[in-house]
Amino acid sequence: MDDRQVAPAGEVERVFGTPVGGPGVPIVEPVGHTVVASATAGIWRVRVGERSAVLKVLAHAPGGTGNWRSGASEDHWYYWRREAEAYGSGLLASLAGGLRAPTCHLVAERDDGSVALWLEDLRGAPATAWPIERYGAAARHLGRAQGEFACGRPPPTDRWLSRGWLRAYLTQRDGDLALLDDPTAWRHPLVAAAFPDPPVEELRAMRGGQDRFLAALDAMPRTLAHLDLHPANLFDADGGTAVVDWAFVGIGALGEDPGNLVPDAALDFHVPPHQLDRLHATVLDGYAAGLRDAGWDGSTEQVRLSMAATMAAKYAWIGPAILRASSEGRPLLNRRPVAEALAAWAPTVDFLLARAREAADLVGRLT
Repeated sequence: MDDRQVAPAGEVERVFGTPVGGPGVPIVEPVGHTVVASATAGIWRVRVGERSAVLKVLAHAPGGTGNWRSGASEDHWYYWRREAEAYGSGLLASLAGGLRAPTCHLVAERDDGSVALWLEDLRGAPATAWPIERYGAAARHLGRAQGEFACGRPPPTDRWLSRGWLRAYLTQRDGDLALLDDPTAWRHPLVAAAFPDPPVEELRAMRGGQDRFLAALDAMPRTLAHLDLHPANLFDADGGTAVVDWAFVGIGALGEDPGNLVPDAALDFHVPPHQLDRLHATVLDGYAAGLRDAGWDGSTEQVRLSMAATMAAKYAWIGPAILRASSEGRPLLNRRPVAEALAAWAPTVDFLLARAREAADLVGRLT
């Protein structure tokens, strides 16, 4: 696909307000790493003179990585048009409390059935380069924004919003569970070095408690949730926090988003695992403070439960995935050499098992 197909002249003119040609010839360059989510046809930065915008093209495609295939119906957990609907409705422009989405310059329906999102080119530092304290500020912005929906602002009711997202996501994540009982998988040299005492029973208990953890999340107040909150999706933005990639946006539980952010920061190699406890405490405190700023009068223990239940329910597949990668002799795990990935993932598994124990305890005491 050449630049004129990626960024058609008519769309460029509408976004930049200048005819294409001469000094207005757009420069188009790909953004980011290999896309695994099937509804993202591509992401580019488009420059015209000194100005720029990010172009994200959405298209429903049957291919892509098995765990990230889009759906055509509004109630699918990965409805391919959801992000376009979110921007086109104005919902993402209404966020408050220091949290925002990029400004949307244009949502363009294309003749081939795809949808082009022309978005603000964020210039602030991404969370992948943040110190731990900055995560706390972002969590406070998130708590303020989500607390509004728990304190009087009615959550949106649009049909295209995801509902029950985590349950749907988890239906495709049990394929490797049987490997927990395979001694050969645990004897792989890299795995044996990372887990000298294999936590088989704890991993099974984590998966076995999934229904209880999801029920605890169901009991939390509802809010507008991003549902894919990880460091690559967060940016500094004029004293606040900007969040990109709203493909899963929907109605979720208070605490679900920060519960996703903390382990993903380590699993995607942005925060070293020895700092996970500090990151967790910082995000928990910041988010709870943001909820209080918004007028929520619940307890920090409820937030702790929601975050722990999210981690325990969502990440039970991590241990089995390690065993699958090693038993099949894969050279990479999450795009890193397996030995390097295990240095981050093994201690993160220990952290997640601690959160599963915490969730089980809090469910017993608070529900």
